[in-house]
Amino acid sequence: MARVFFSVGDASGDLYAAAVARCLVKLRPDWRLEGIGGAHMHQAGIRLFALTPAFSAFGAWSAFRMGFSLWTLFQRLSRQLRTDPPDLFVPVDFGAFNRRLLLPMAQSGVRVFYFVPPSFWGVPPERLRRYAHPNIVFAPIYPWQREKLLQAGARVHEFGHPLVDILHPVRQLSPLQARQQLRLPLDRRLVGLFPGSRLTTVRENLPILLQVARRLHERDKALHFAIGLPPDWRLKWLAPLLTCDGADLPLSVHIGNSHLLLRACDGALLVAGTITLEAACLEVPAIALFWTGFLNRLQVHWLWWQGVKVTHLGPFALPNRLLGDIVMPEFIGWSVDVPRIAEVVWELLTDAAKTETMRQRLRQVWERLGELGACERVAKFLADWQ
Repeated sequence: MARVFFSVGDASGDLYAAAVARCLVKLRPDWRLEGIGGAHMHQAGIRLFALTPAFSAFGAWSAFRMGFSLWTLFQRLSRQLRTDPPDLFVPVDFGAFNRRLLLPMAQSGVRVFYFVPPSFWGVPPERLRRYAHPNIVFAPIYPWQREKLLQAGARVHEFGHPLVDILHPVRQLSPLQARQQLRLPLDRRLVGLFPGSRLTTVRENLPILLQVARRLHERDKALHFAIGLPPDWRLKWLAPLLTCDGADLPLSVHIGNSHLLLRACDGALLVAGTITLEAACLEVPAIALFWTGFLNRLQVHWLWWQGVKVTHLGPFALPNRLLGDIVMPEFIGWSVDVPRIAEVVWELLTDAAKTETMRQRLRQVWERLGELGACERVAKFLADWQ
């Protein structure tokens, strides 16, 4: 009987790990699945030592604000893995945390399977050569991940994108069916607000989404707005933000049903991340934005000084990056402008020709993600890896 340890810190990673775990249980029902992660992993039968997705962070300053909790978790997990190493260590995304565990695990003889490795944006391949270890296999889901790792001499296996498996059932539903399941108004246009999954990101970006929503509501009082959040979220974290910026808006909050909510929407405002790819796969007209605090913006300047040209790495929204073109309008950092964003979203809601053109381009994203069965292929590799 083998023991597998998943290390996950993001909402998307939680979803991917859970999908792989369900397939792995079918192949190896006697294996023990453990890890750190979120609600989806728990529902898939993984024994969790810590819940992590809401407390991951983007940027050094945000990580510092969460720092003590994450540092404590890292120290505790490192000791546990050294004392009682698993047979397989499966980190999923969560790069700043997981990268520090790769070599210690591999050098101790543990097989390491890094599913969805970081994109390593702006990092030269020579800095990654230390990860070219015989016990480490990387499973990238994007071409830029694959290219960087191959240049570094790392072991790379490709299995496809897990979202194809995860979103396939949702794509079979009509927007009307999705609204009925969520008990949303059937006779009003619906705008989704997706502020991210990380606590710090939501705090920094939800006020902007609500300000845009207010401007849209001033134009059309019949609009309905819906906030989508991952299953690990708690309403008490959201209440102060809604009290400040969401008062009097026709607004509903949906926790744990983001894909269904996306399918129901006429348009959406998305904080840049995996949600942009999910929206593209579901053919939802949307814009992507990302705002971060002052000290994180200073970090961009520091990275530039270190030789990492972050601001030259766009486009940032995943559909745009996959297609090599700005199909989904994006507003990143200093380009975030509430009146301008509201105007672009209004055009998507009212200009049928523009909306249909965007949908046609977004269909190409789904086609580029590959075939069904990625999670099954990953599980089979893990089950057979000797």
